[in-house]
Amino acid sequence: MPRGAVYGLVGANGAGKTTLIKHILGLLRAESGSVRVFGLDPVADPVAVLSRIGYLSEDNDIPGWMRVDELIRYTRAFYPAWDDVYAEELRRTFALDPTARIKHLSKGQRARLGLLIALAYRPELLVLDEPSSGLDPIVRRDILGAVIRTIADEGGTVLFSSHLLEEVEQVADHVTMIHQGKIVLSAPLDAIKESHRVDGRVPSLAEIFVAHVGTAAASVPEA
Repeated sequence: MPRGAVYGLVGANGAGKTTLIKHILGLLRAESGSVRVFGLDPVADPVAVLSRIGYLSEDNDIPGWMRVDELIRYTRAFYPAWDDVYAEELRRTFALDPTARIKHLSKGQRARLGLLIALAYRPELLVLDEPSSGLDPIVRRDILGAVIRTIADEGGTVLFSSHLLEEVEQVADHVTMIHQGKIVLSAPLDAIKESHRVDGRVPSLAEIFVAHVGTAAASVPEA
């Protein structure tokens, strides 16, 4: 993926999106082929790769016994490029109480905290794996806003995996569609939509997905 764009990775649940992301993060070793991030093998050189990647998943497994400020201090020790001013700006923007115990936060607040941790060291690549699933519209707006800000302000690259196609359509420059572990379509979003124009009407990404895969990725976004 060339730098400086938002890449939407779309597919129904179980299509292989998370498996692909685990390979990118070096959590799985490829049985065939190869994976390179910044020209490096994430399995052989995880520190060099992961220090440049911000990651937020649907699970967002962060230690509940910590307070918000404790997690921020703990995480900053691992990243030389951590930006304290930016982290505080994000904390205020996301309305996170620094003294709150993580286990007492709502799912939306934990998602915002996970996003703060992923962004505060200004990663070159931001990887979001189903970050909005099960969250309310306001939190989803915050996440999408962070995606746009990462590109517009930082010149970074975003890999945004989701089965909520309306969200991908809002922010993606390029879309890769996968089904049962195979790429069925991969091109700039504008080109995809234009190539599927019928009688002057440009279909939605959800309609294009159904045309290629035969089923909807998700019926409606979760509230």
